[in-house]
Amino acid sequence: MKKIFLAAGVLIMSANITFAHTIEGNKKTKAERKEIRKENNDEVSSFTKTQFYEDFPAATDIRYQRTSHFDEVSFVSGNDSLTAYYDIHSTLVGTTQNKSFADLPESAQRNIEKRYSDYQVGRVFKYDDNENNEIDLTMFDMAFDGADNYFVELKKNSETIVVKVDMVGNVSFYKTIM
Repeated sequence: MKKIFLAAGVLIMSANITFAHTIEGNKKTKAERKEIRKENNDEVSSFTKTQFYEDFPAATDIRYQRTSHFDEVSFVSGNDSLTAYYDIHSTLVGTTQNKSFADLPESAQRNIEKRYSDYQVGRVFKYDDNENNEIDLTMFDMAFDGADNYFVELKKNSETIVVKVDMVGNVSFYKTIM
């Protein structure tokens, strides 16, 4: 019985010493802790990276970036360049893919050519929403409803506007870019 109490006492003492050592080793100034959190916030989460590999196992040329709203992963799939957006829970929000004006529905092409005839077509890209995630994507510093859409930048002199085109070809003004 004495041996059991002696063993328990030694175990408790060694645990206390280890705990005290750990606390001493973790003492950092507030500024040091803040800097560590900032450094960790600038990196894409390892959970996002793992989820990305599950979502896009054949992806190549992978580049990660953390933004103020999302973890972004740019990559190549087949011949297509895409960007995937992940929320704070490492769940896919959606993807964007560069497109051409010819990829838009024909009715949208005609509508844009008519309504914005004095503008030049700039960048065109498609947003593909993950319908299983309720988080809305932020494009051009504006959140929009989570539906699949094309976005078209139109330029006239020093003015650039963005129009949104839904999958059936409806065109609506989205934003003026300064």
